Amino acid sequence: MYDTANVQKIVEPLKETEAESESNRRLSARAVDLLHQSGATRIVAPAAYGGYELPVRVLVEAERAIAHGSTAASWVLMVCAAHTFIAGRMERRGQDEIFGGHPGMLIPGVPSLRGTCQRTKGGYILNGRWPYASGADHGDWVLVGCKGIRSEADEPCPALIVVMPKKHAVIDDTWFTLGMRGTGSKDVVLENTFIPEHYAVPMIEAQMGTVPGVDSPLYRLPIRPTLATMLLGTIVGMAERGLQLFIDKTRGRRDVYTGAMKVDNPGTQRRVAEASAEIACAWALTRQNCDLLEQAMRLPPPMPTATRAQIRWNAAYATELCRRACNRLFEGAGAGAAHDSHVMQVFFRDMNTATHHAMLDFDTNVEIQGKSLLGVEQNDAWV
Repeated sequence: MYDTANVQKIVEPLKETEAESESNRRLSARAVDLLHQSGATRIVAPAAYGGYELPVRVLVEAERAIAHGSTAASWVLMVCAAHTFIAGRMERRGQDEIFGGHPGMLIPGVPSLRGTCQRTKGGYILNGRWPYASGADHGDWVLVGCKGIRSEADEPCPALIVVMPKKHAVIDDTWFTLGMRGTGSKDVVLENTFIPEHYAVPMIEAQMGTVPGVDSPLYRLPIRPTLATMLLGTIVGMAERGLQLFIDKTRGRRDVYTGAMKVDNPGTQRRVAEASAEIACAWALTRQNCDLLEQAMRLPPPMPTATRAQIRWNAAYATELCRRACNRLFEGAGAGAAHDSHVMQVFFRDMNTATHHAMLDFDTNVEIQGKSLLGVEQNDAWV
């Protein structure tokens, strides 16, 4: 049985792993062990293999708590759990291989259509490069999304989501970035790689939660709105931690010219108040998304377009609120925050890197929601 107290217990130990993760540009092995020990890696794993198969809200709350200990650990948990959530809609033979030995197996990868797949006897041939595979150095499996192209025999192929043994992929270390350095979000490269049919599921059916034979309410949720919501656990937790760091640092700061305490400055007080409200609003939108997802679990798929659009917009706007809070606080953190070692610089870099995730793109999601509210036709399969 999952115990939320176990997640709280690893928050402080995770802080001890942050420097190593940041320096090595990959999540430390100790942090991975702590995630497994807490049970967090099994929250959305299939119950048939020893997972907990719990609602998305439980994962989001775990990510939020873990972000107070390590942003990188929370992010890698979120990404890999999202892929576990996707793998739960694969055929049983594939799930037997993925989860049979370890229900909490970390599954790095990238579900977007970065590569190609072609039909061949008994399966598919994959080619491509998938950047931003957070946690790429961990786990024995990897998930990729592929655009279908015709084979040499002119056989058509649908777009696929594939979960395959990582030993068949090349992990290319391209992760030299502004922020989120400890996530190790390197590239996955495949070249003429064969995978059997049971490692794949059609992209559109998986995205909409309509894969035939899948009867679990959790795995019938649509992928895009659910992934957008999962992202918020880490982002809100990161914002909350940044706010507390700013408060802690500011309590002892003085103006370098007047000697006055910064806490007595009305501008500083306003920054803290506004940032606090923005983060609270972001968490309220996150909870609303969790409510909508749990309501959808009680209904047959697919989720109505308007609901999917609302969830994605909530996620994008909550992200924007956290980014605004972060930048407002960083602007008031003083010249010392420019140093690499300053906690507010790390917070600023991580937030402004994490919030660039394509699923949270503000322009894309405002268009989706605007069209939905105005009744303008759009590609329903990609909402």
